[in-house]
Amino acid sequence: MPAQVTYRMARPDDSGELARYMCIAGGGVYEFLFDDLIPFVNAVDLLSAGIGGERYPVSWRNCCVATLGSDGEIVAAANVFPADLLKEDNYVLLGSERHDHIRPMLELQDWGSMFLNSLAVGDAYRGSGIGARLLGWAEGRAAKAGYDRLSLHVWADNVSAVNFYKLRGFIEIGVAGIPAHPRLPHNGGSILMSKAVPPPA
Repeated sequence: MPAQVTYRMARPDDSGELARYMCIAGGGVYEFLFDDLIPFVNAVDLLSAGIGGERYPVSWRNCCVATLGSDGEIVAAANVFPADLLKEDNYVLLGSERHDHIRPMLELQDWGSMFLNSLAVGDAYRGSGIGARLLGWAEGRAAKAGYDRLSLHVWADNVSAVNFYKLRGFIEIGVAGIPAHPRLPHNGGSILMSKAVPPPA
């Protein structure tokens, strides 16, 4: 475990870094959806705008970060919110083939659960326990909010992530078939996983 790792709730001024980690966790899905949707605006820019407000589930209010050292460098981040919020079409601006392409992932959800939308750790700090701590935060947030399950999506070909979640009690409950696309290079679709969360003590 790296020295001086601190975990805290995110702040509005973390939005840029939160967007960057969300893109890492998404494995290219945000770039697929948002890059050049608006000329000269990329996925991190668009996500950062949404994260900086309070309207969308990806808001900083629903994020936790791990920071390192006295300068507070963000080395990992997680975002959770109720899965049922995905029923509200926050992708209405897309209205395009991009949205249709990933629709199976958006529609295959463990409704009624808390949803771990993203969890990413910087390359230099993977395997140090930071991801497990952030996952514990997500489980605790779910329990505190009255949810008995935590769910998530993970690309089937992201074997290390699939194993990470399986080792921590998540089980596969479905697979969203996402057709191959040059801008979204994944094989096997997106796996929906879920884990029972005990009530708070």
